[in-house]
Amino acid sequence: MKTIKSILSATLCLVVICLVVTGAVAGTRYAFSDEILQQEQEQQRKTMSKLLKAEDYQLLTKENDEQGQFYQALTAQKVTGYIAVTAAYGYGSDVSVMTAITATGQVAGIEILDASQETPGLGQNVTRKDFTEQFREITAAPAVTKNTPAAADEIQAVTGATRSSNAVAAAVTKALALYDAFAKEGK
Repeated sequence: MKTIKSILSATLCLVVICLVVTGAVAGTRYAFSDEILQQEQEQQRKTMSKLLKAEDYQLLTKENDEQGQFYQALTAQKVTGYIAVTAAYGYGSDVSVMTAITATGQVAGIEILDASQETPGLGQNVTRKDFTEQFREITAAPAVTKNTPAAADEIQAVTGATRSSNAVAAAVTKALALYDAFAKEGK
């Protein structure tokens, strides 16, 4: 009988500790939600500025658009390019990509915002510069190949991470589709 009491007592104690810790974490997140949002927006702006320098970035899509977020980069009230934040499913989860596109429709560069759920040492290698640099100057949906690229819009996949590579290419394709919808048509 004493053993059952000690097990129930320990179980109750663990449940109470879990509830208190969960409440503390949720309360802290709620209390600092404005600061967290501000830091996330500041980090996003720094990444945008790294890819495409501009004085201001204006959101052209709705905040929760399924296709992603599409911004126009402005300097002296003149459009200097576009930034798209899109995602596509890789091996473990969505891979989030920021794509900078010039005013003429050419990819100026990409930044992988999140590939943390991809396989470490394989899929997470899509964040490496030698992979992301392949997207520079493409103007059409990139095709992923396992071999050395033969065409201008072909990208060589990261070895052992074809799904992750395809996810990045799909996210860039979404960015180019947003460019076609908003920049080319002038919506």
